[in-house]
Amino acid sequence: MGFLFDLIKSLLWFFAIVYVAIPLLFYFLPAVSHTLIFMTAVKWPFANYSDPRTHGVKYESRNFYLNVEPGIVLGCWQILPKALYRRDQSSSRSEREFDELLAQQGYPIVMYMHGNTWTRSAAHRVLLYNMLSELNLHVIAFDYRGFGDSTGMASEEGINRDVQAMYRWISERSGENPILLWGHSLGTAIATRLGQEVCHSDVRRPAGLVLEAPFNNLAEVVRHHPFTYMFRWLPWFEQTIVQPCAKNDLNFNTDLRIRHLCFPLLFLHAKDDRIIPFHLAKKLEQEAKDAGVDTTFIEFDHPHNYGHKYIINAPELPDVVYEFVQHCISQDHVISSNAK
Repeated sequence: MGFLFDLIKSLLWFFAIVYVAIPLLFYFLPAVSHTLIFMTAVKWPFANYSDPRTHGVKYESRNFYLNVEPGIVLGCWQILPKALYRRDQSSSRSEREFDELLAQQGYPIVMYMHGNTWTRSAAHRVLLYNMLSELNLHVIAFDYRGFGDSTGMASEEGINRDVQAMYRWISERSGENPILLWGHSLGTAIATRLGQEVCHSDVRRPAGLVLEAPFNNLAEVVRHHPFTYMFRWLPWFEQTIVQPCAKNDLNFNTDLRIRHLCFPLLFLHAKDDRIIPFHLAKKLEQEAKDAGVDTTFIEFDHPHNYGHKYIINAPELPDVVYEFVQHCISQDHVISSNAK
């Protein structure tokens, strides 16, 4: 009987800690939801971002820093198109030369917005940069505040100011070259909000947006994320875990913003994505279609095992991206001509 009593007591303590204390931490401590949504602490300690090539970037590149506001400095990489790559790099290009190359005609620019965890140097992201460079696209990759070597603390509103500043910096230097946005996972919400706000401003609009592993809104992600699986049956799950995100200014409501975009979209999603379920991307696509937004959806079947972040391994991806870029350029020219 003593053993049984101790077992029951231990189970009750376990239940109290896991199913009561943890949800209450979400409810009462905003820092908990912020920490788990952004996960800025997940990065290699003492990483050096000064030379992108040491992280696997194949083509000519530079590390630079962008001042957003007092106390906020973003770590950034600029990676040149393959066609501009110099084999003889005995003398490095100046900062001014890198700036001027952004305006060299014929090379569209991709502004890449990553998801949570890790930094601009993550291996799967570097593979994407290399692929884009081989398509003769410029790549601007950067870490939001709190990520990598960028200063400050991550928040939805703060990150929005970061990407606005980054987009202005690119548009001021890009000449006539089209600018495309690319977001992955959490970055899809960040990129969509940027696109929506630029569409309704006097800033030059992007030519297109790639949404890799997107979702419709943060509340839905929380309901379906593997981390919350063991809590979903709780009667207080919505009140203590889902709703506090909005209370703590974490919304990422892409489904409300995507209706107002003014350029083509490319959706990329693997059916075996266990972090962002496939059906959330389809919900988001439907929102865009219902609003009349130009959309293309490319799905990747289970046997490929691309999961959440390895669509870059799909052999057809370069052709898909190339065709989308050409479509965006043609649409951008039509709109520009009509505006004259």
